[in-house]
Amino acid sequence: MIIPATVVTTMINYILAIAAAVIIGLILRLPLLPERPMRQSWTISVIFPTAVLALGFTAMVFKLGYQGMIVALIIGVLSALFSKYILERVLPKPAGEESHE
Repeated sequence: MIIPATVVTTMINYILAIAAAVIIGLILRLPLLPERPMRQSWTISVIFPTAVLALGFTAMVFKLGYQGMIVALIIGVLSALFSKYILERVLPKPAGEESHE
C-alpha cells in the first residue's frame, strides 16, 4: 500500500504545528500536565488544551486552503500564545473553582 505524498506532507505539517505549540508552551512556562485529579482540573497545560488547539486550528486553516510548513509553525506559536494569555478570558473557570495561582 502506497501512501500519497499529500497525506504525508499534511501529517508532517500537523506534527510540526503540535511540536511548535508544545515547545512555545514550555518556553512560556505552561505546565506539561494539568493538576491531579486530571478529570477535574481546569489548569491550562501544554498537552491539553494547547496541543489540541494547535491540531484543531491547523485543520481549520488547512481546510480553508492555506497549507505549508510556515503556516503550521505560525499556528503552533499562535495556539500556545492563545492558551497562555487569552483562553481563560474566552472560557473562564467554573464559578465553584478557586484559582491556585
